[in-house]
Amino acid sequence: MTREVRITDYACADDTDLRSLSADIGPGKIVTPVKTINPRDFYADTDFPRNLTNLHETYLKFDDESLHRMDEDKAYSMQKNKDISRNRKKAHHSPALCFVEFKTRGQGDRYPTAHEIDVLTNAAYSYSDITPIPSVPKMARSINRENFGELLQYLSSCIETIEVRNKKCILGYISSVTALYTQKIVDFYLDHGINAYYIDFDGTMVQSHLDSLNALKRRLAARGYEENNFLSYINVSFGKAINDQNVLSARDLLAYGYGLDCLGGNHVGPKRNPEFYEWLKTQKSIARNTTRLLNIRDYGYYRADLLGEAARGIYPEGALIKYEESLSATASRQKRLLQIVNMQQQCLEAEALRGVIDESGDASLDYFSSKRNVVKGDLKGLARRGGGK
Repeated sequence: MTREVRITDYACADDTDLRSLSADIGPGKIVTPVKTINPRDFYADTDFPRNLTNLHETYLKFDDESLHRMDEDKAYSMQKNKDISRNRKKAHHSPALCFVEFKTRGQGDRYPTAHEIDVLTNAAYSYSDITPIPSVPKMARSINRENFGELLQYLSSCIETIEVRNKKCILGYISSVTALYTQKIVDFYLDHGINAYYIDFDGTMVQSHLDSLNALKRRLAARGYEENNFLSYINVSFGKAINDQNVLSARDLLAYGYGLDCLGGNHVGPKRNPEFYEWLKTQKSIARNTTRLLNIRDYGYYRADLLGEAARGIYPEGALIKYEESLSATASRQKRLLQIVNMQQQCLEAEALRGVIDESGDASLDYFSSKRNVVKGDLKGLARRGGGK
């Protein structure tokens, strides 16, 4: 039977929606804000710090063909199990989230069939300590008044399938829809006893959906759940990394100031017209521009190729990957190494934000304002009392 995630130790800043809480996820508690780690990004010898490994994620993408293999091909499913087991070990057996995505390939978009839902939810349940409802991003991009009922029917079918034999809480799936449909989805989940959700931003920025996020929070408050919910975000973009700019603002980290509890990874690329993208590749160096180093001291994503010796002043002390190793690596290896470094920095920043809440109820806006690369317009969006600095 579905049961709510138990939320305790709730605290929220007065000047932004930055908050902290404890949530019972599976075998233990997690304290927020928290950043998930993705062990699939690690090398075989990567030993991520245990004190930062509070929650880890796996992201599985299925289409009709691969889902068929998962269901009927023993070797294929056994390999998936081995991969998941290896990831758990790399993540020091911390609580796990397994996000499962379904897309059709080479045919018209559709929701999964009843049997496909069974396979998808079985994977999510088997590999998670709280079961995320599988995402359907291609269908969710075109939600409107005429087809919204089909989405609710899909969500209902997922819940019914999980409930056949369920000993875990459910993590509800919310796509980046308009404010109206966000509120209706929240009502649907609360009516089913589900108070934990993940929002799939589908490769866009949080700042592009502030009205929907506010609608979500208002609905939770109206239903008496303002302090009794858990919010995870995935596929959040920090901006147009393809641009030639030397430094881009770490707008993904500001998501915590909008009430985010858990920041997941970004597993999707930006949505571009294929022909335009081919043209774009002739104008810009995509590999160069998207290889960036995060500096949590000033909330900047720095283009790695421009750092050179100056990187010593930006490169984080105590980084899991040494400065010399990342600087001398090949382009493809450097990008992956910096992903690991950035993940470590994001985890450290989530910890630091807990301290901001503990320090004072009205210290969070000053904290975000102190980060040199934060955009002023974003600060105004964060401010609860208006204005911004």
